[in-house]
Amino acid sequence: MVKLDQKQLAKQCGVSQMTISRVLNNQPGVGRKLKAKIQDAIKKYGYIPDHVASGLRSKSTRAIGLIIPDVSSSFFPEITKEIEKRAKKLGYSVILAHSYESYEAECEAINLLRGFRVRGFIIAPAGSQNDIDIYERLQKAEIPFVFIDRIKTQIECSYVITDTQSGAASVGRYLAEKGYRKWGYLRGPREISSSDEHYAGIRKSLKECGLSNDTMISVKAGFDESDGYSAAQKLLKNKKPDVIIAVNDPVAIGVYRFLKENKIRVPHDIALVGFSDLKGSDLMEVQLTTVHEQTMRIGQEAFDILLGMMNGNGETRKIRLETELIIRSST
Repeated sequence: MVKLDQKQLAKQCGVSQMTISRVLNNQPGVGRKLKAKIQDAIKKYGYIPDHVASGLRSKSTRAIGLIIPDVSSSFFPEITKEIEKRAKKLGYSVILAHSYESYEAECEAINLLRGFRVRGFIIAPAGSQNDIDIYERLQKAEIPFVFIDRIKTQIECSYVITDTQSGAASVGRYLAEKGYRKWGYLRGPREISSSDEHYAGIRKSLKECGLSNDTMISVKAGFDESDGYSAAQKLLKNKKPDVIIAVNDPVAIGVYRFLKENKIRVPHDIALVGFSDLKGSDLMEVQLTTVHEQTMRIGQEAFDILLGMMNGNGETRKIRLETELIIRSST
C-alpha cells in the first residue's frame, strides 16, 4: 500500500489541504459526495494524520487532555464516555491519562500532554488541597482547564462537581430517622475535597438530628473495594455498629464482601450505605442504599465549559449538581 502525506492525499483527490483537514476534523463546508470521496481515499491509502506536526504548526491540536485517578474506579467510566461522545461529535479527540491519586503523576501527565499541544484539560485533581503549582502554570500559559469531581479551594477556576455535602447529609438524616444510633463511618483520603465534603455532610446531619459525636466511629479508608474490605475488618475488631456508611459505592462493596465472608447479614446485623449509585449497586445480592450522582451531566457540562473557554469565553463557571438518596434493601 502506498503511504501518502496530507499534501499528497490532497493532490490525489484534487482538493486543497484545508478541505482534507475539514473532513478529518468533521467540520462543515465539504459536500457529501466530495467528503465520501476523500474518506474512501483515506481508507485506500491508509492515511494517518500527523497531529504532532499539525499541532506544532498551529500551536495546538483538536485534542483535549482528560486526567482522572483511575478509569476503572468509581464513576469515572461514565464521565469519560460522555466527554468522549461530546468531543467526537464536535471533531475533538480525548487523550486519557491516569494519576492514580498521585499529584506528581498528574503533573507528569499534564506536562506530557502539553508537549502534544492539547487545547485544554478536564481534570479530577489528585493530592492535597495545597498542591496547585501545576494549575497556576496552566493559567499563566493561558491553557484552559476544568475540574471535575474534586476541587482545589486554593485556586480560582471552573469546575463541575456533585454537591457531596448535601448528599451525605441526606444519608445521615435518613439513618437517624430510621433509628440507627451506632454509625461506623469509612472515610476517604483527607484533603481530597469530595471525601472532606462527604465527612462534613455526615457530621452536619449528626448536629441537625441532635445526635452526639459519639454516635459515629470513623475509620480511614480509600476509594477502592479493597479499601472497604480492610477498613471494615479494622472497624469490627473494636466495635459493632448497626450501620456502616461508606464514602463511595466501591468501598461499600468491599465492606459487603467482608461482612458476607464473616457471616454478618446485611441489613439484619449491620446495615450498609454507599455513595455514587454506580451501575451494579442495584444488582448486588442485597441491593445497596446509596446516593445518586449525575455522572452524565458532569461529563457534558465539563466539556461544554471547556469548549467555551477554548473558543474565547474565559468566564469562570462553578457548578454543583444535586443528588438523590436511593433507598434499597441494605438499610
